[in-house]
Amino acid sequence: MPDLTRRHLLAGAALGVPALVAAPVTATARPRATDDTLRAASDLLRRMRVPRVPDTVDGPVWSPLATGFASVPTDELPAGAVGGLGGRVVTASTAAELAEHVAAEEPTVVLVEGAVELPLGTMLDVSSHTSVLGVGRGAAIVGGGLRLLEVHDVVIRNLTLRDSFLAGDWDGKHPDNDNDGIRVDTSSHVWIDHCEFARIGDGQVDIRKDSTHVTVSWSVFRDHNKTLGVGWTENLLTTLTLHHDRFSNTHQRNGSIDKVALGHVYNCWLSGASSYGMASRGGSQLLVEHSVFDSVRDPVGVSDDVSRVAQRGNLREGCWGKWDDTGIDGDPRDSYPYRAEPAHRVRELLERHAGPSGRRERPVRRLRVAQDGGGDVLSVHAAVGIAARLRRPVEITVEPGVYREVVTLWPGTDGVVVRGATGDPADVVISYDKPATDWATVTVLAEGVTLASLTIENAYDEAVGGDRPAYPLRSADDSVELDDVVLLGGPHEISDPRG
Repeated sequence: MPDLTRRHLLAGAALGVPALVAAPVTATARPRATDDTLRAASDLLRRMRVPRVPDTVDGPVWSPLATGFASVPTDELPAGAVGGLGGRVVTASTAAELAEHVAAEEPTVVLVEGAVELPLGTMLDVSSHTSVLGVGRGAAIVGGGLRLLEVHDVVIRNLTLRDSFLAGDWDGKHPDNDNDGIRVDTSSHVWIDHCEFARIGDGQVDIRKDSTHVTVSWSVFRDHNKTLGVGWTENLLTTLTLHHDRFSNTHQRNGSIDKVALGHVYNCWLSGASSYGMASRGGSQLLVEHSVFDSVRDPVGVSDDVSRVAQRGNLREGCWGKWDDTGIDGDPRDSYPYRAEPAHRVRELLERHAGPSGRRERPVRRLRVAQDGGGDVLSVHAAVGIAARLRRPVEITVEPGVYREVVTLWPGTDGVVVRGATGDPADVVISYDKPATDWATVTVLAEGVTLASLTIENAYDEAVGGDRPAYPLRSADDSVELDDVVLLGGPHEISDPRG
């Protein structure tokens, strides 16, 4: 473990790195992997059938070997995390095969073919020295996730983890909904790369209980409440790298960096986050650099007096709230080499290459939301996220139910229609309970949006909260059209929260 206090990154201009200029590499290069190791890792990429694309300044988009903190060598792992490399190679296309293979005690490479459907909420335990690799396009784990409990040396790549969301439980509080996309507990040398997380039950990725040497790279987090949480410990041990990750239409934990000895974020893109973006908590030291924040509330901040965050070369557009820069002790370049792309290149780079091989969203003009599973998605929040990324008018029909969730019509959703299916506003209720100092139940930051045949409620008790006002609906301007919409718990506030 490097001495994380021997280099101090000063705040602001004292860093000496102007905006939009990639940070230089000053670290001692990591020990070079043997030719045999590199050949074997490159052969796995061929077996995964991932595309060959031009390299970035940081190296290959599809690196054969781990990057970031997961790449830091040890005596046992001279090339960092390699998972099951060199062990037996097996294929899984059913839930039974996947469960058996990821739990094997010997080094194992598990090639996942197609969409493997698990019983809803199932978490499969993954053993040490295991790789779980999607093959080609469409490799997915559906209905459940992966749990890494007191293990080391695990690689998870080219997978979509989706649809373990429990209808109506957007907060992830139901006892049957404590399932994550990937949960990492008291584990080390874990590399999560080119994955996508959508419509998960509780957290999309949780990194907990003194896990160290973890990297999450080139992955997509979308349409969710609790995205990426770190902590659940009293110790300051965790080391974490997040690079080339895309967060889209998310709420909180983007990420929540709690009790982290050194966290490093570079070349990430947060687009549409309604609670907060990157938050340093519980004494964490966090460096955020050459990343992009679009329409994010509290994009970069510290949550307490003992936490620290440093910034360099980041871009922000349409954001509001915290933009902290306190400086930190420690520098990731003492642990591994890297090069960051200038921030102005990040959006295009991640649109093309983040997520699993061949990832794309199907263009649609209509979406149906139904809590019984009979529609396209289970939540209004997920539907408006799809519309925001498509950047085209979409008509969203919402079937009857009470939808407890926070909904934001982001820039890019101009002309979107959200309509209750029956025509009776009493049948479709969108409800949440926060004061205006936090957020409204529904916020409209786009132009020409139509809301029809809906009840929008803010159930916040102003008397309990010190008479702070609450808004069921807030819009940045008066272009939103309300057609038979009932507002409960407050008025329609026309003002831009971005200031």
